[in-house]
Amino acid sequence: MSSGRRSWSLCSLLTLLGGSLGVHVTVHQKLVNGTVGHSVLLPVSYTLVDACCFPLAIAWTLSTPLDTLISCTVTSCTLAAGGVPSNCSSRCFPMPPRRDIQFFPNNGSLLLRNLQLRDSGVYNVTFRSSSQTWNLTLAVHENPLSPEPPADPRQQGHVYYYTAGVCSSLALVLVLLLSCCLWHRGAARQQKWRNKERQQQQEAHMESIEAMDIVTIYSTIGSHPGTAPRPRTAPGRPGQDTEPYSLLI
Repeated sequence: MSSGRRSWSLCSLLTLLGGSLGVHVTVHQKLVNGTVGHSVLLPVSYTLVDACCFPLAIAWTLSTPLDTLISCTVTSCTLAAGGVPSNCSSRCFPMPPRRDIQFFPNNGSLLLRNLQLRDSGVYNVTFRSSSQTWNLTLAVHENPLSPEPPADPRQQGHVYYYTAGVCSSLALVLVLLLSCCLWHRGAARQQKWRNKERQQQQEAHMESIEAMDIVTIYSTIGSHPGTAPRPRTAPGRPGQDTEPYSLLI
């Protein structure tokens, strides 16, 4: 028997058995969470026993409410070890046409873009050759508020030391300013007392000079330069000076 006939016989046998032995499907996540406005992947994968299973029809539907999202036919693939397909070619027919979904023929997964709350529900993927259906649930949520990260004790310690350092620096600056003010005030007060003391000394000196000038003036009244004062006698008596009497002060 030729290899082509053996291959045809195997495909015929798989077809008679309902194809359940020709395709092995795995759902990697039964519950998928999504966020409004974002994208989410409904992840599945499949392996094939032989290339005779092509063409392979795959359809995605939303069961609540019942809505066929996309129906694709995988026409050919390159099978790696274990029957893992790659480099697959396919023809897809969105019903109705939708631009916010994408089908991946290499594994059968479905990508949903721009999620809305109404996209929540149970999604079914059906491989027509095996007449079996697998389902998973999608839950779409509003944009969650990003929770504040817990405070790091080390960071709190750094903040504490930083605050303590700043407060200490400010206190030191205030002490220096107060010291400078007190020093300037004391220096101004000392200068004021010095000026007052100097003024008093100048006034005392001026008074002493004025007193000495008065004594000198009174001591020189009636004196003739170059002559000494002579005694005075009464007028009319012999031997006595007949010049006018003058009183020496």
